[in-house]
Amino acid sequence: MFVDRRKNEFNILVVEDNEVVFNELKNGLADTDYKLWRVSTGAEALKLVKDGYFIAIISELLLSDIDGIELIRRFKKISKQINIIVLTTYAVSNDLAVEAMKVGAFLYLQKPLNMEEVKLVLRRAIENSVLLIQAGRKDYYQDISSMDGLTGVYNHRYFQEMLDWTISHLRRFPQTFSLFMIDVDHFKQYNDTKGHVEGDVALCSLARLFEEYIRDIDMVFRYGGEEFAIILAQTQVKEAERIGQRLVESVKKKLPVTISIGLASFPTHTQTKKDLIIKADRALYRAKRLGRDRICVFDEKADS
Repeated sequence: MFVDRRKNEFNILVVEDNEVVFNELKNGLADTDYKLWRVSTGAEALKLVKDGYFIAIISELLLSDIDGIELIRRFKKISKQINIIVLTTYAVSNDLAVEAMKVGAFLYLQKPLNMEEVKLVLRRAIENSVLLIQAGRKDYYQDISSMDGLTGVYNHRYFQEMLDWTISHLRRFPQTFSLFMIDVDHFKQYNDTKGHVEGDVALCSLARLFEEYIRDIDMVFRYGGEEFAIILAQTQVKEAERIGQRLVESVKKKLPVTISIGLASFPTHTQTKKDLIIKADRALYRAKRLGRDRICVFDEKADS
């Protein structure tokens, strides 16, 4: 077991045959609680993962002895709780990185590395591992600063942080992502009628339903009160609208409340974080004006 409990170190396995890249990671993470273990082949990596515990793996996709996609599959057979972060370059197709996520990779990073991005991704990977390990315990979110104590999804502070990171990342490596701003319809009335305990139950049930309907690379947040937000990675407007419509219908069918959703996309509707939130909010307000229990996509003319 490769865990030093006294030092509270998090063991990270780096599968990388380029010593320069490994040293960049090692030096960039020197002031953290991460302990890096390095191997240069897939066979070495599989042996270490079978023998010990790593909270995350950072792996090059192009290895000398095994296909990177196949390596991810084998890691996940050993433990579904391992978070695998793949490294790619401009020479490697983005399609390959997406394929890696389809078979179980947590996220991908492109070289040259930005260490702030690396730290944020590792932090999210560790939080994800904690959730997986402690799943089923009602109170396991309380000690995690990025989590909402009631619903167990990410909180407002972490929403702002991840939106900053997502936009910064996509300015370097352009892709589209979409944002849902979600409001529970007539929630005050529901609380007044059913009581605050039932109101809390409804919010928790919503959070669970949202997580069931999104992919591992998407993120659910409690924005505040009865409002939620969802970041849909690598999702165009039309696909996001379809997902949102299914959410609206599912909530109406399965829960005692309904929801309204406002949708805006980056960079389709805007290229700044503040404006993205504002435009998703405006679309949300239009959904409520039109009768609630629906999704509206931001429209410059309708939402001006």
